[in-house]
Amino acid sequence: MAHGSLQSLRLGFKRAFTSYFLDLNAPVIADPTAAFAASYEYLSTLLRQLGSEEFMRRLDDETTHLAGEVEQDLRHRFRDRRAQPNYGDLEDRLRECFEQALARLHAFIDRPRVE
Repeated sequence: MAHGSLQSLRLGFKRAFTSYFLDLNAPVIADPTAAFAASYEYLSTLLRQLGSEEFMRRLDDETTHLAGEVEQDLRHRFRDRRAQPNYGDLEDRLRECFEQALARLHAFIDRPRVE
């Protein structure tokens, strides 16, 4: 599963997601593979640290908070440029990454345990 500290995995996800999001706003084919993988690594580690109940309780706030951080970082990066990314669907795209990771996590969590 995941390797590294939660903080480094969160940063890795932000980087991968930012790259994917910028590709969505560029004339290239946006490949979400790295963002999906980084999302899974981050969320699986967060789940292990918090436990499933606390994880689900905090997930929506974490999603909104991360989206805000990414948008703020991008606005700072593009502050002197005319062309800005379309921030309108940033949180939706971030949720898409998390939903894909959650689907993988649920498949793993819901699997019957062999003892």
